[in-house]
Amino acid sequence: MTQIHIDEDYPKGALYPMLVDFQNGYTTDNFTSQQAVVFENTKSDTKTVAAEIDGLLYAGEEEKEALGKTFILARHKTTGKVRIIESGVVSIQPILNMKFSTSKPLETGKLELSRKFGSKKQKQRMEQREKLKVNVETVNEQMQNVAEEISEDKLDLSSYNKANSDDFYIPPIDRTAETAEGVYDIDKILTEEQYEKIYSELEGKDYTSDMVPFVKSIANRNLSPKHTVLAVYANALLKLYSTMVKEITKKTFTICPLSPTLNEYILNNFLSVSNSKRTRPAPYKDKSLCHAIVFLLLINNYKIEMDGLCEALKLMPNTAAMKVRVTGASVITSDKKKIVSLKLPLNKSGLRRRSAKF
Repeated sequence: MTQIHIDEDYPKGALYPMLVDFQNGYTTDNFTSQQAVVFENTKSDTKTVAAEIDGLLYAGEEEKEALGKTFILARHKTTGKVRIIESGVVSIQPILNMKFSTSKPLETGKLELSRKFGSKKQKQRMEQREKLKVNVETVNEQMQNVAEEISEDKLDLSSYNKANSDDFYIPPIDRTAETAEGVYDIDKILTEEQYEKIYSELEGKDYTSDMVPFVKSIANRNLSPKHTVLAVYANALLKLYSTMVKEITKKTFTICPLSPTLNEYILNNFLSVSNSKRTRPAPYKDKSLCHAIVFLLLINNYKIEMDGLCEALKLMPNTAAMKVRVTGASVITSDKKKIVSLKLPLNKSGLRRRSAKF
């Protein structure tokens, strides 16, 4: 590496050289020396350089020396002496608009330069930016008007408020019951009038032909009228659990064609309405499954096969066990088969859900 011996050092004084950078161009061989004016602000301790070049006013502030200093290394061609001179640095740009009413003069200057001297692509780009600019006050006013019109009914927040409790997913339950038979009261699931009306709509119809095989194996026995209604009820809920949302949103959607009364009851209690369309949030889907499990337990002596439930809905055993736990039932092993059993003491859910879905 070539070593250079510094003969003379010139630190900054009252007068010192200034390196000028033109922000929007470069000097050419045709450039001639121009007089410049230096303005000093004693309050902010800054200096501004201004010069008139080719009919345009150029100006800029001297850069701060917080990160480092700038030096000029000069070598005399004849004597060979090397001098190091401390200098300032200033970046100047043309001032196209003398009315400084805008809060962003630099951005305005770039816009004017692009319009006058930019390429076709640059002009298109700047025009596109201008179109995207919005009035902040107008937007704030519009947002306030929208916020005033929002209500809880339109957002349908009720399902999220209710879904924080396990009782949302199951029929009315008595957790202090002394027997398994007293945990779920069949007369609290539907009213006496509803049982009678639904059963009358089912009479004379082959309601088992279209049942899920798992439910059909239970419903083929001699069931009482109320248990028959619960079997059809459970079958409809299991079908609803497996139905795609795009089918549910259709106006002609029907989940229980055999009983208009039961069909309407299920649509009103196991689906939600958003923007005048039926939909099924995640909590409502789990609600239909948990209700169906309870109904099947009630009509089958408080026991159902776990494998049959998983196979009917294509559920993983762990997922099915979580749903069963919410109902208060337990999963036991009998003759190497897993059985869902409703017995005392009730199985406490103990679930801490991060969301409304579990």
